[in-house]
Amino acid sequence: MKENLRGSKMSYTGLKVLLDSTYILPSFGIEVEGLLDGHIKELREAALRGKVSFYCLPLVWIEIIGKVYRESLRLGLEVKEIVEDAVRSLLISGFYRWIMPSSDAIALAFKLRALGHKDNIDNLLYATSVTNGMIFLTIDENLRSFLANKGFKTDHVMDHVKLLSKIK
Repeated sequence: MKENLRGSKMSYTGLKVLLDSTYILPSFGIEVEGLLDGHIKELREAALRGKVSFYCLPLVWIEIIGKVYRESLRLGLEVKEIVEDAVRSLLISGFYRWIMPSSDAIALAFKLRALGHKDNIDNLLYATSVTNGMIFLTIDENLRSFLANKGFKTDHVMDHVKLLSKIK
């Protein structure tokens, strides 16, 4: 168990779920199409009840920084405080566990790239989920289609609706 800032203990139990950056964006106040507040609440409650544990790769910061910056420009918002609070929560709350891809995951990600999938971050996320026996939580249907068309396992690649129905 890991102690978070508020002194409570987070236990990494239940289904291991690796998050695509899409599922981290709401921490910055960014709405994601199809991801409702009720879904976010259900996912959080599932983690607090020990039904799932959420994992992230540090490389998703590359996508998150770009998306948060573009959204703040689009809306004309100063987001310094929001970003500081969200980053602090994401990194040190203990709610998310940050892991690195293994050498096997990197090799698989390279293979996906060589086969034509150009999103290296998604390649590394998928490969890490495979090598660690995790669910990969994503709404990226293009990735799922690419993987299926190339004969890769996709039964563990799912969106929040499917995950929530799986854990009920």
